[in-house]
Amino acid sequence: MSDASVSVLSRLQAGLATESTERLEVHLYDETIRFNILIVDGRTCVVQPYLPQARDVDSPTFVMNDNTAANGLFPVFEQVFTSMWERSRPV
Repeated sequence: MSDASVSVLSRLQAGLATESTERLEVHLYDETIRFNILIVDGRTCVVQPYLPQARDVDSPTFVMNDNTAANGLFPVFEQVFTSMWERSRPV
């Protein structure tokens, strides 16, 4: 994440209402980016693959709901997100 991105997110967090500030967490990590993963309320996962050669092109976006009983992809990406988060450092 660039210094500019960190700055934008820090300003965004500072402008939030007090009860919302703690809900936005930004972490950095030193690993190769493969996916953008966003987990919302522990039930919905939004995943975008990082396509380094496809500049200015939207990458496909996958939205999945937690359906661990059906052995879907949600638990796979949740595990990837969790392991990256645990190795990251807060901004």
